[in-house]
Amino acid sequence: MRNWLNHQLQASILTLSRMRDNLLSTFMIGLVIGVAMCLPSLFYLGVDSLNKFTDHMQSETEISLFLKQDTNKSTIAEIDQLLAKDPAIKQYHFVSKDFAWQQLQARSEGDGEVGNIIGQLDKNPLPDAFFIQAGSTEPTALEQLKNKLSDIPGVEQAILNSEWAKRLSTLLDLGKKIILFTAMLLAVVLLVIIGNTVRMQILTQKEEIEVSYLIGATKNFIRTPFLYAGVFYGLFGAMIAILLMGGIIQTFNLTIHELSELYSSDFSLKLFNGKLYLTVIISAVLIGWIGSYVAVNRAISSIAQDQHNS
Repeated sequence: MRNWLNHQLQASILTLSRMRDNLLSTFMIGLVIGVAMCLPSLFYLGVDSLNKFTDHMQSETEISLFLKQDTNKSTIAEIDQLLAKDPAIKQYHFVSKDFAWQQLQARSEGDGEVGNIIGQLDKNPLPDAFFIQAGSTEPTALEQLKNKLSDIPGVEQAILNSEWAKRLSTLLDLGKKIILFTAMLLAVVLLVIIGNTVRMQILTQKEEIEVSYLIGATKNFIRTPFLYAGVFYGLFGAMIAILLMGGIIQTFNLTIHELSELYSSDFSLKLFNGKLYLTVIISAVLIGWIGSYVAVNRAISSIAQDQHNS
């Protein structure tokens, strides 16, 4: 066990030393990995933030239940009891047509044209209404509740005020699928880049590997430094990706701050997302290891075969 640990430590130190000697090349490879990891991560952050914003807005959507003009107080009381007993309803409140009329008149006092139109009306055209908050924000559950409320005697119309949120939710689901496919394509590209980089390193050290074979070194011993190279490339790329994301998110939040204030919103992208950053690091390291593993096995097998033939 001690010998194994010493070998791992020596291999990692040797790999870091080689990377330091080729600092520009190491930085360029890390930058490519960082940009490739940064793009889908930023898209994910944007879609996830919009998704949470949509969920928040959906929780504020209401079902507006407008009653018939000739609905009497006893019918209103019966509807109130039905709503109170319905487990699918989180909360609701009643707005009488007289109160709504008074509110409309008060708001139209500053607008002469609207005030004249209201003054010409012979009677109150507004209906009594219940405004209902459902217990679930699922589109299907909301639609079922709306249809059920529409069938209550005395109800003229039930309106669900979340059509825009459903459309946005559908678009966000599409966005998540696009992010997934983009991330998969970029992962394949990174596998090729890291694999070719490690393969070039193997070719430049071909004579050293051949000598190692002659003195009895195993495949595991020879490929360990190259596996560490793939892991370190992935790790450095992940660090660059996180730095890029932090800078872009901070710039975005500063830019969007003034716009958010105009709409009385606190929308912003989360600067520190430990789960996402950890996913980026693990994914980049795993991609680096797989790319280097495939490349080094093929290259070493080829070298071993050449030695056997000779």
